[in-house]
Amino acid sequence: MAQTQFTRSSESDAWALLALKSAPASPSKVQWAQEPAPLAIARLDGRDFEYLIRQKRVIIGRNSSRGQVDVNMGHSSFISRRHLELFYDHPEFYLTCNSKNGVLVDGVFQRKGSAAMLLPKR
Repeated sequence: MAQTQFTRSSESDAWALLALKSAPASPSKVQWAQEPAPLAIARLDGRDFEYLIRQKRVIIGRNSSRGQVDVNMGHSSFISRRHLELFYDHPEFYLTCNSKNGVLVDGVFQRKGSAAMLLPKR
């Protein structure tokens, strides 16, 4: 089997230069129109994570093919897709349980369908 060897010639260099000159120009300076992140209104601390709360409602649960949550707590079957919701009503935070498994907060069991629970400051 014969091998073809390619050698650089001034003609191939000229074609490469012509291709570069005819290519659309790349922007020389890119500016991002980023909006500043809203200030955090609270911080949620877990064993292995920290989440800065920047919106009035936060959904905690597990991600699935049906959708994403704000704080993903893993893939355990004991964690519902939308296990609980924290919401902010100035100046207080409240918790609503959406899981049939419930949630334990400072020794108090919160059931699905219970009235929103006022959360302590810490």
